[in-house]
Amino acid sequence: HLREPIARSISHFQYNGRWPCKTLQHREFEPTEENAYKLESWNETQGHEPKKTCHTRKNDVFRLGDCAVNCYTQWFGGLSCPRWEVPVEQQYEVAMSKLLKYNMIIVIDKLRDPKYVQAIENFFGVEGLLERGVPYCERMSHKANEKNPLVVKDETRARLTELNRVDLKLYHEISDCLEGGNYEDIPKWDGSRFVLDSFNFTQAKIDRQKAKAQKVMRSGE
Repeated sequence: HLREPIARSISHFQYNGRWPCKTLQHREFEPTEENAYKLESWNETQGHEPKKTCHTRKNDVFRLGDCAVNCYTQWFGGLSCPRWEVPVEQQYEVAMSKLLKYNMIIVIDKLRDPKYVQAIENFFGVEGLLERGVPYCERMSHKANEKNPLVVKDETRARLTELNRVDLKLYHEISDCLEGGNYEDIPKWDGSRFVLDSFNFTQAKIDRQKAKAQKVMRSGE
């Protein structure tokens, strides 16, 4: 799925960038504006700081939730390791080539439109698309942000928009076809596409073995 990049970046800042979830878990910790990280510093490829390494260790992998800048391009492109020095435009091309192979990409922002929700439910043949669980530390971060409402300055939003220009390009390339609320091109569920016995590998192998045995028998007559 995709979400408008600036809204996604600010939302993830509120969720884990303003006060880390691990910190909010401590009962004695009281979130305040004074002990909060600032949105103005949430402007790097790894949140408050640039990504410097790219090992595969558990604590050093790319995390979408810890990213503030061109996160989708990094996530789908898989080429953001600093030492590879891959230009962001090239990362974008790779990310787009991968995204365009997907059968369905849900645009989160469009879930406010009941017609879009209906079209997606029709695609999967299920209901209850908007039913959701509770992400890790969501309640704690919501409570902290309610006590300390975030004020987003115009210049900060403008800076994030500038930094996320490649992700914005990717987002619009994928989502602009949905403008106008016409979702008739989204296909409806067709169970016949997923018939399990449309090709039975085991049966096909048995049939080949039978044909081979019959050929041997005929050649011996």
